[in-house]
Amino acid sequence: MTDKPSNTTSRPPHQRVAAKSARATTSRRKPGPAATARHDDKLTAILRTAAQQFASRGYEATSLDMIADQLGMHKATLYHYVNNKESILYQCLVKSFGDLDRIMDRMHDRSIPVQDRLREFVRSLAAAQNNDFGRCQVLVGSRPLDTSAGAEIQQFKRRLDHTVRDLVTEGIADGTFRPCHPGMVSAMLFGALNWVPRWYSEQGKFSIQDVADNFLDTLVNGIAGTRR
Repeated sequence: MTDKPSNTTSRPPHQRVAAKSARATTSRRKPGPAATARHDDKLTAILRTAAQQFASRGYEATSLDMIADQLGMHKATLYHYVNNKESILYQCLVKSFGDLDRIMDRMHDRSIPVQDRLREFVRSLAAAQNNDFGRCQVLVGSRPLDTSAGAEIQQFKRRLDHTVRDLVTEGIADGTFRPCHPGMVSAMLFGALNWVPRWYSEQGKFSIQDVADNFLDTLVNGIAGTRR
């Protein structure tokens, strides 16, 4: 987005949003903790509602009026919290990453077996993709955003891909995994996980952790049986 300073590009998207919000408050009297909490709660409600509408209706088909109607507020009130529809989508996508930045940092801890780290990553990613913000990220993506903001989202997603590749490469080196192409393994895993938000239901037979574990077990162990 054009209003984000260039010296923040090394930080993860969620940290840049927090820094931007903090700078915005310096130009006016800082609100008290209670007012800040109310503002943050209302902003989260706006973003969650928008994410639901974007995922179900599509980004282009969802207007600010629709979002305001769903929240029972006037459209003008939205502008106390957001700048425009694009900024709403950007913040929804940032929220979709949740604590994945922290999870990626944990993947460097070699005191934990590589297959256990990969399982933690897959479970965390599946959980992040199947909440309101995650479904928005998978089903809508960053294409509607301007070049700068969209590039930030894509950069974060590349880090996710590289995390899987690095874990697979490490597992091959220590004998945990048989020789294979880390990029192809990552593509297969993300392809499977990215489809889950299109069919998964919390009322179904499996929890999202069950789905993640089944996918990973199938990927790691395969489905071929021993011939008799």
